[in-house]
Amino acid sequence: MNELLPAPNIIGALWRYRWSSSLVVLGTVLVSVLVALTVGGAGSAQARIVLKSPDSVQALGFEVNSESGFVRYVNQRALFVTSDRVLGAARERLDDPESIEKLRDSVRARASDNGDSVTVAVDLGDAARSAEVANAVVAAYQRESAAEVRKAAEEALNALRSRRAELAEQLEQAGSATSTAAERTVSELDQRITEIDISSEQFGDGVAFVDKAVTDSSGVLALLLRNTAAGLAVGLVLAATIAWVRADRNRRVRNATDLTRLTEEPLLGEIEALGEEESARLHNLVVPPLGSYRLVASVLRNTVRGGLVAVTGVSVGDGATTTVLQVAGAAARDGLRVLVVDAAVRTKELSHSVALQNDWYGMAPIAAGAATLHTSTRTIEVNPGIQFRVVPAGRAGEGAPDYFRSSLLRRAMAEARAGYDLVLVDLPPLESVPEMSALIPAADGVVLTVRREGSVAAWHRARERIELLGGRVAGHVFTFAQPVASEGTREQPETRGGVAASPERRG
Repeated sequence: MNELLPAPNIIGALWRYRWSSSLVVLGTVLVSVLVALTVGGAGSAQARIVLKSPDSVQALGFEVNSESGFVRYVNQRALFVTSDRVLGAARERLDDPESIEKLRDSVRARASDNGDSVTVAVDLGDAARSAEVANAVVAAYQRESAAEVRKAAEEALNALRSRRAELAEQLEQAGSATSTAAERTVSELDQRITEIDISSEQFGDGVAFVDKAVTDSSGVLALLLRNTAAGLAVGLVLAATIAWVRADRNRRVRNATDLTRLTEEPLLGEIEALGEEESARLHNLVVPPLGSYRLVASVLRNTVRGGLVAVTGVSVGDGATTTVLQVAGAAARDGLRVLVVDAAVRTKELSHSVALQNDWYGMAPIAAGAATLHTSTRTIEVNPGIQFRVVPAGRAGEGAPDYFRSSLLRRAMAEARAGYDLVLVDLPPLESVPEMSALIPAADGVVLTVRREGSVAAWHRARERIELLGGRVAGHVFTFAQPVASEGTREQPETRGGVAASPERRG
């Protein structure tokens, strides 16, 4: 046994398991979309509070005289929106009030990017309810902000009025020398009181205008698109991982090089995949065999000296029957006496190819002791002067395989070996015809056909069965290989017509 096959390619693994991988990706995307619809912003609402600039008004306790100062002011207002004071006032305005804890979890406020407004977002899972709560929070903010402004202004005015009263009392008690300065100070205090009174009245609740709460449809669409893209990316990674693990656990023979790495037994030939029309011509025996099959026939004669060769596939559809017919045609054209045996007594694929599927004589009656090799042999004329013999599958009644005798099969194969230069036995995968397994030890060698992308594990099992039955793998034929661009690899038919079958008459 040579080195192990290289690890599978991720792209190749995805292509091999493309349908299951597509389902994984689709399922991940659907889950992402459902998460966006159920957990995301589908039930959320947003309102906006556009703020007034307090400028130089000190009614709120600080002076905003720069852009950075206004940004700080807006961020402070955003924090005030989610304070327990505002949330509690909003709760009082709701007909079916939410708990204060739930409001803390569902209400979010942030300063806008341009710094002149506060966005209030509420997500309660129900768009209508979220909009109602958002509007209640905005209204509560306006009320509490106005109360805060009035309180701050009142405190400032009370302090100024108290100071004015003190000055007025001092003015009454003072002489003429200080009356002018005191009167000027009292006048300034009166002016300051008037400014604060007017500014606080104009500032009000500090809100320029309000955008009523709306459901965030654009946000939902963006969330759906984002989750879809994320689900697609995660799905591709997950599908690639699963496909790679599956491909690694189920290694495949991708090309002839992989097959030569698996075994020290010779590679007899590599047969490229053909189109549907070209494949049909392979079973028309009047058409000369492909050059690749002629090469297999030549190598096989040098590999198996005894002349009795069983040809079987690792699995159904690996091209064993086609290989038998093509090699038989090539050997017959080289002047060899060739016998082809259809041991697929259940499917009769080879017998169908030579129009002998309805012949009663064949391998099934031979194995049951009801016929002989001589009476079951038919002649197939490929071209004038070119022919080979065929033993069809024959008729087998229901339950007949249970009565097949291994000794009769081995005796028939010994007789065939003595009378022909090359005997080719078309043997399907052993698990499908266990009753014909006696042909394996009777053969001088077994040829295994392995198709591209065939399972390495199945190949190992097939070899083990052959060895356990006492057979010897003489070589492999790699089928359905990737086509190569070349000319002159196929010969034109020498003649057209059907294949004639007649009973063998040998003395």
